[in-house]
Amino acid sequence: MAGLAPLIGEMLGVERAAIEVEDDGLRHSVRIGSMIDFEIEDIVRFGVETGQPVKFSGMFHPAGSDLTMAEAKRSRINAFGITYEGKTGLSKSDFSWAA
Repeated sequence: MAGLAPLIGEMLGVERAAIEVEDDGLRHSVRIGSMIDFEIEDIVRFGVETGQPVKFSGMFHPAGSDLTMAEAKRSRINAFGITYEGKTGLSKSDFSWAA
C-alpha cells in the first residue's frame, strides 16, 4: 500500500459496508455494499491445454510483479461522488493483507 500513497490526493470520506469476495476458478468478484461491484475472468489463450491463464511476470506494478491478465465482466463504482464503469481487469493471486 505504501506504493499507492503518492496517488492519493484527497480523502473523500469513510463508510462502513460489507465486503463479499468470491473466487471460482478463473472467475473472481468483489462487492462492497452497493457502491463497488467488480467481476473478472482470467484470460486463457486458445489452445492452452493446461487451462492456465496468461501472466505478466517480472514487471514493476504496485499490486505485484506477477499479474494474471483478465477481462472485466462487471466493473462499477458509485461512491463518494465518483462514478466509474470500466472494461479492463487484472487478476492478482498470492495477495494478502498483513498488520
